[in-house]
Amino acid sequence: MAHSILRMALFGAGSLALGLALAMPPVFAVEEMREFNDDGGKKASKTKSCPKGTRFSERKRGCVKTSCGTGQAWSSGTEACIDGRSAALTDEDLYLAAGEFVLEARYAEALPLLFRVKGRDKPQVLNLIGYSTRKLGDVDKGIEYYHQALAVDPGYTKARQYLGEAYLLKDEVGKAKEQLDEIADRCGGPCEDYKLLVAAIAAHVSGEPDAGW
Repeated sequence: MAHSILRMALFGAGSLALGLALAMPPVFAVEEMREFNDDGGKKASKTKSCPKGTRFSERKRGCVKTSCGTGQAWSSGTEACIDGRSAALTDEDLYLAAGEFVLEARYAEALPLLFRVKGRDKPQVLNLIGYSTRKLGDVDKGIEYYHQALAVDPGYTKARQYLGEAYLLKDEVGKAKEQLDEIADRCGGPCEDYKLLVAAIAAHVSGEPDAGW
C-alpha cells in the first residue's frame, strides 16, 4: 500500500499525493561498504559494529583505526596502513579503503584504489566508481559506470538509486522516475533505495537545492 502511495505521488496523482512525497525527510546515503566473498559475492562488513574510520580486527578482537593518509590504504593482512600501490593489498582492501574515502568525500583519492581492483567488473565496484566520478563533476561518465554495473546485475537497486539521482542532476526527471519504477519492481515494496530516490525526486520537483546526492 505504501508502495502505491509513493508511486502515485511521483506520477501525477495530484497535489495531495505529491505532498506525501515532499513530506518525506530528504535523507541521502552512501552505500554501506561490503566485503568480497571468494566466490565474488558479498557479505556484511564487520565495520557495522565499529565507529566510522575503524574496522573489526580478529587478531586484536576489537575495533582498530583504519582511516589512512593520502596515498595509503588499510591492509587486512598486516593490519596497518600501507602504500596504496602495494601488491599486498587485496581487492577487498582496495574496495573498503576506497569506500572510506568516499564516506569522507575524498573522491579523487578513492578512484585510483577502485581502478586497482582486479575484479573491477563487480557491480558494487563499478557503482562506486560511478558515484565517485559523478561527485567529481563528470555526471555523464558516472552514468556510464552505473549502466555497466546494471549490465552485470540488473537487480542491483543501489546503482539504480544513484542512476536516478544522476538523471536529476541533468534535470531528466522522467528517466529518474523510470529507475524508481525499476527499484519498486525489484524490491516488491518501499525499500530503502526506493525511499531515497523518492525523496530526491520530490526535492528536485519542489526546487530544493542538491541535498548531497
